[in-house]
Amino acid sequence: DTDRMIVNKLAYDIGVPERFDIVVFHATESEDFIKRVIGLPGEKIEYKNDVLYINDKAYGEPYLDEYKKNLSSKTLTGDFSAVVPDDCYFLMGDNRLASSDSRVIGAIPIDKIIGKTNLVYWPISDFHFVK
Repeated sequence: DTDRMIVNKLAYDIGVPERFDIVVFHATESEDFIKRVIGLPGEKIEYKNDVLYINDKAYGEPYLDEYKKNLSSKTLTGDFSAVVPDDCYFLMGDNRLASSDSRVIGAIPIDKIIGKTNLVYWPISDFHFVK
């Protein structure tokens, strides 16, 4: 909540979001969110038993290992399925138990995505790259 990150606003002027990119997007008129790209346009996204399936193929999510270590429940991500509309992306927060993401607000149109981020610069004691 207190981290500050550098956002590359040019990244998607020359490319498109890729799976597992961390992006900033306009969630509302006055608020921007930071979430991870899980699903690309046209894909079927499904979680079963805390495993991500995209078009019926299982994917690992090693960036969630730290969250899973501290779980009091058995799963971090509840079961659900969705199909991503064309020209939209399915975005999810890494803190799955407390994230307002595409499971709640729906898929995000490409024109709402501001840019890509992966560098925490503040507080300076937490300076690091995010995977």
